[in-house]
Amino acid sequence: MPRPHNINMIGSILYYALYPLSRYMTSRRLHAGASKKVLPPSMDNDKALCDGGAVTTRTLSQIDKLDQWLSQGSGTKGETEERMKEPSPEQEYNTLQLMAVLHETTKKEADSKITSYYPPIDSTVGFEVTWRVWEKVDESATAAEPLPFTNASMDFTVMSYNILADDLLQANQELYTHCPLEVLDWSYRCSLLLEEIQEWEPDILCLQEVQENHYHQQLYPALSQMGYTCVYKRRTGTKRDGCATCYRSSCFSEVSVATLEFFRPETELLDRHNVGIIVLLRPVVMNGSVVKAKGPPLCVANTHLLFNPRRGDVKLAQLAIMLAEINSVIKSCNAKGEHCNLILCGDFNSIPSMPLYQLITTGELYFQGLPAWMISGQKNLSHRAYGHRLCVPLWPSSLGITDRCQHTTASKEESKSESQRSGKGQYSHDFMRQLRFCPTACIRPLDLQLIPGVTNITPDASSVNQPDKSFSHTISHQLDLESVYQHVLPGFGNPEVTTLHSEGGSTVDYIFYSRRRTATWDPSAGAFAIRGLKLIGSLSLLSEDVLWSMKGLPNDIFPSDHLSLLARFQLDLNAA
Repeated sequence: MPRPHNINMIGSILYYALYPLSRYMTSRRLHAGASKKVLPPSMDNDKALCDGGAVTTRTLSQIDKLDQWLSQGSGTKGETEERMKEPSPEQEYNTLQLMAVLHETTKKEADSKITSYYPPIDSTVGFEVTWRVWEKVDESATAAEPLPFTNASMDFTVMSYNILADDLLQANQELYTHCPLEVLDWSYRCSLLLEEIQEWEPDILCLQEVQENHYHQQLYPALSQMGYTCVYKRRTGTKRDGCATCYRSSCFSEVSVATLEFFRPETELLDRHNVGIIVLLRPVVMNGSVVKAKGPPLCVANTHLLFNPRRGDVKLAQLAIMLAEINSVIKSCNAKGEHCNLILCGDFNSIPSMPLYQLITTGELYFQGLPAWMISGQKNLSHRAYGHRLCVPLWPSSLGITDRCQHTTASKEESKSESQRSGKGQYSHDFMRQLRFCPTACIRPLDLQLIPGVTNITPDASSVNQPDKSFSHTISHQLDLESVYQHVLPGFGNPEVTTLHSEGGSTVDYIFYSRRRTATWDPSAGAFAIRGLKLIGSLSLLSEDVLWSMKGLPNDIFPSDHLSLLARFQLDLNAA
């Protein structure tokens, strides 16, 4: 059995042997990135950081001193093997010298966030161990016209996080056979989760799979101490988890809250117990107890859609309910003469570029004839000969939501105003069909031959499900949303992953936002108006390969089978 100092020596040798390789890989990636027209790498202490967390470096001063120290110990292969046999007093002194060098440089730079591929050499060395880096948006790639004015602005961060409810973990243990038992323990995961939230300090926090008893007993008390105000909505049915939306009361004031239940017993399609939360906030900048400035309303929507890969029709209906409610909130702001920015977060259980994602980001989806499994694309079920296909109407009119993802009353008001503007009546197909039930049509002509079961029946409007509006083959919305993440890691093009378990990894979690557009002149305000949010940066995601190199998810760094999503935005403020 090797002696303890031999074990330490082996660890040091492995560390120093891997370091030159990491520098070589960093150089290769930076040269490869320079030859392509891609976003520039993020910078940390004037040192480029590579994609996916595969290689990040220490500060420049640490690198220079580490190189200098390693060069002193270089030699031939024989000399190296001789040094590896038994640590000499000189080698032990050099090891301590290296630790002292690193500790010295770290103390000088303790105020900055330093990321590292390697774990700390000693527990006293203040390195922040993380595999993810902060990526700034390349403004030159999306440069807009220069604004003719400069207004006060406010930066804020948003985190979306599926934290893996313990009940669901216990019910699906086959998905976590790769994990050591200790990293699956809720107490251990909860402490890591709170540490992660405290580290990044998001101003808005959208959580999914929040178990009710854990929320009330552990999460809410801790988040309250951090300065958050929280809204929680448990799933309907027997499941004990739900969604929670939290915000810093020092940055936002609450205008309204709406909680949504997607289970509708009167609608056969909507028989699943998923929920959502919509919070309308007002950004504020405080000077003591006085409001110094405030911003336009910010609508924050948080949801967790159905998982079942075969039921894309249910997911679309749940999403339509969410979008319709968001539309109502935004219209209420518009009616007061205010523009409302929007952030939509959550676990949508759909991968990028599939129809559900397309509906959110493009605002339109032609669904007629699509296989239900294809809507989310989580699993390829094309081998099934008799898969369910979508057809018109996608959901019944009794749901009260149109194919434009608006509440029926709102749609009727829009149609009425449009009719008044055009000066013409709207004689739609549905309008003509309703004539079957007018009093004249319900009177049986006297000379009509009586045929039992055919001509002796009076039309009954209540027995026929008549839509309030014609449901087309296309569903749409007008919210103009864009994803924070591009779903491909820069440099190599590897897919980003937001969730991973024993069956594989994929992207199903998103932060969508209303993107900033070119400023327009507002005659009523007598000033230029900026609408939308400016994306400043985001916390990088990882590839599936990198996550498996960390023993998958959850692990002793990331406490859930999902990664947190984090983005920084900027919005315009008006003086109060």
